[in-house]
Amino acid sequence: MSMTSRRLRFPVLIGGGVIAAGVLLYFANGYISSQKTQGAIGQRDVYRDGEVKAADVAATPGAAPVAMTAILQSKEFQSLAKNQAFNSLISNQAFLELARNGSFVGLLADPHFAALAQNKALQELAKNGALSRAVALAQANLNQQYARAKSEQSSAAQAMSQDANFQALAKNEAFNALLSNGSFTALAKNGAFNTLMSAGALQSLMSNAAFNSLVRQSSFQNALLNGSANNLSTALNRTN
Repeated sequence: MSMTSRRLRFPVLIGGGVIAAGVLLYFANGYISSQKTQGAIGQRDVYRDGEVKAADVAATPGAAPVAMTAILQSKEFQSLAKNQAFNSLISNQAFLELARNGSFVGLLADPHFAALAQNKALQELAKNGALSRAVALAQANLNQQYARAKSEQSSAAQAMSQDANFQALAKNEAFNALLSNGSFTALAKNGAFNTLMSAGALQSLMSNAAFNSLVRQSSFQNALLNGSANNLSTALNRTN
């Protein structure tokens, strides 16, 4: 190999190495940029998935001031704010306990229950702790021929069948319609429900158009289920 060839070999090798290094650096930078881009997109996706939704906020008592404000400013609530029966109901311990019970909240919006709640016979049976027995007997009478049911009744059931309040209730259309409602039949055994039904506040409100409209609103139902009934009571106290 000539001296001239040797002299040219080293610059060529060095140049080739520089070019190779440049190519590697180019592809490495492209890969890193791609990863950064994907990472940024991923971060945006995670942020989108983690956005706070109104339903999530409403699931936390007292954490949805906008929803609560909407209820407080509704024409129905404003109409009821000075209503003595509504004030008594919203602060009633039995009501506050039942307010988080989905069966009870659903029942409040049932027109059959609205009609039945005003029945004096129901109120008396609840006051005497006999409502669950009355419901059980009425169901037995529906599920069997009446004569057979009567012959098979225990002495307690026979006494119930002769009770004037039971007889009046057995003829009530709304009561008979609710005998197939699992929420009502289950609540008939609930102590808080019996306590509430034996009082007069709920009964008088069931004939109030504003109250019936309010209990059918999903925002009000969610407020009760999420434990915000106490907040409503506090708001009423401040208003009055």
